[in-house]
Amino acid sequence: MQNKKKLLLLSIIQFILLLALLGNIMYFKQSADTFKIKSQSMDPVEPLLGHYAALSYDFDSITMKDWKGKAKPKEGEKVYIIFKKGQNDLYQLDYVTNHRPNHSKYIKATIQYTYYDEAEKEEIRINHNLSRFYIPEGQMDKYNQGGTKYIVTIQHKGDRSVVKAVEVQ
Repeated sequence: MQNKKKLLLLSIIQFILLLALLGNIMYFKQSADTFKIKSQSMDPVEPLLGHYAALSYDFDSITMKDWKGKAKPKEGEKVYIIFKKGQNDLYQLDYVTNHRPNHSKYIKATIQYTYYDEAEKEEIRINHNLSRFYIPEGQMDKYNQGGTKYIVTIQHKGDRSVVKAVEVQ
């Protein structure tokens, strides 16, 4: 009898945790702001990952003129990529900082590494979670070409940002 009560209690706790997780995901999808940015495919499809395409953005690598942090950028540091509205309701890179903005469209990222280019200018490589998206089976031909330009719709709420949709430009 005691084991049945423990098993029932454990089942109820698991069910509540599942509902909380699903509720969190649904709340994010319903309440997050969306904005669009330009992208380009780096690689048609990554064979080891299945139907995912790799995307590249203008803000994957920035120069010091795009950096507006108070201190010099450090490897592994959390940063915020701030966007401003451009043409055709598309957002573009405004600047990158190590301080969270209050009322801007932004995504949270980390500095992967810094290096110097051929002209001895310091470049900063940024790592974020928007570099891949899942391609449904029926749409493989549409996306399976390297160098294709895309319009990426981003869902953003707080520090959480995800790719909502990708359209071929």
